[in-house]
Amino acid sequence: MSLRVLIVEDELILAMDLEDVLTDAGYEVVGLAADMHQALRLAEAKRPDVAIMDVNLARGTNGVETARRLREHLDVPSLFVSGNLDPKTRARAADCRPLGFVPKPFSHNDLLAHLELAG
Repeated sequence: MSLRVLIVEDELILAMDLEDVLTDAGYEVVGLAADMHQALRLAEAKRPDVAIMDVNLARGTNGVETARRLREHLDVPSLFVSGNLDPKTRARAADCRPLGFVPKPFSHNDLLAHLELAG
């Protein structure tokens, strides 16, 4: 059975690219969300196994808080894929037990390697 993945990314082109990479690799993408509120609604309805999470999201929301809520309420772990992975951000994200951190720009192989660990 393939992992069910929720993509939380406010840049639509990047979200669609991630979706293509993941589906080509055999993962099931259950939805795309641009902000925390969309992500929480989609996760509640679709029950993903993992979320690909950007740090900066649309409408003033952020990925660290979104990841924390997904982990606390639905036990959905996040893999952070972001250009904003400084030590302070990583420290803030650590308590939601992320699967890891993939800095942007990223290679598809790096992303898939991190997801394989989740499966």
